[in-house]
Amino acid sequence: MREKNNTEKIMYKAALKKIKELNPEKLYDEYSITLSDGCIGSYDFFVECNGKKIGFELMCRPTKGKLKEKLRYLDFVDKYVFVLPVGSLELYKRHSVKCFEPLTRPKFFPKEFASKKLFVWLCSIDEKRIVEHARFSKVFNVEK
Repeated sequence: MREKNNTEKIMYKAALKKIKELNPEKLYDEYSITLSDGCIGSYDFFVECNGKKIGFELMCRPTKGKLKEKLRYLDFVDKYVFVLPVGSLELYKRHSVKCFEPLTRPKFFPKEFASKKLFVWLCSIDEKRIVEHARFSKVFNVEK
């Protein structure tokens, strides 16, 4: 396994702590799968909980392209969770309070990200914990 930087270590510990709160029957680290195109891929964490399969992908420096690439893993699980730093992808974030017009036009993820199986956990590096978790389309702007 490769060496992790400090941000990755914090995110892994925070995600693992939150995963253990789910009381999983099985928990795997770096769980490998064969994708539909024959390539080998892996989830950072893979959990079996209440008869459901949940895959987790942790990304310290996410981009729209990296997230889209990882959507290939969505079909192999009942739920797929991206664990991201809380301030990442701010241009795509949904804002619930609309008292001021944003300075920039909001950006949107493509329709593929609207899946009901896709979730996001936001990790605060300063607080060293998961501070928000919801369906991906509830946290970020997704095309309709």
